[in-house]
Amino acid sequence: MLGILFILAEIGILVCFIIVLVKMFQTAGIVQGIIGLICSLWAFIWGWMNAGKVGIKNVMIIWTVLILLCIVLGIASGGFNYNYKFGS
Repeated sequence: MLGILFILAEIGILVCFIIVLVKMFQTAGIVQGIIGLICSLWAFIWGWMNAGKVGIKNVMIIWTVLILLCIVLGIASGGFNYNYKFGS
């Protein structure tokens, strides 16, 4: 169940990323858009810096909440548990 919620949250993150990326190409130009396409962290930072000006504040809030939700779901489902035994 947690895995399904995690996948849905990841899809939501992808949708928010695409929305911000489209706005980035439209307002900041092709160079900023390509940088955002290569580095999603830059798209996230740019989105928050220009959220009020471009009108994507709700998208940025949703994107941030979904990232935090993915972290919580990853921890809750044990996704960060790497149980490897050496010498076995």
